[in-house]
Amino acid sequence: MGKGLLILLATFIVVAILHVLSMKMAKISEAKKSSYRKIFWYFYGIIFMLSGGINYIEKGEYGWSFLIQFLCGLVMVILNFLGKIEQKTN
Repeated sequence: MGKGLLILLATFIVVAILHVLSMKMAKISEAKKSSYRKIFWYFYGIIFMLSGGINYIEKGEYGWSFLIQFLCGLVMVILNFLGKIEQKTN
């Protein structure tokens, strides 16, 4: 029971930190938000690629899901590099 309460408390703390960060992000200029989004998509794509690659190496066998995961991460990085993921502001 103590372990469950510790997990619940840790979850609440993480959610509270994310909430505070999201409230601070609402006050940031649009140029900085765009820059942060660009960094986020690079990070997300690279993590996706690493996850697929590591799972593929760890299993030692060819898996379609690992290949698809790696390719999705690669597509995210390429699209972000080409500027296709950016939100257009009016």
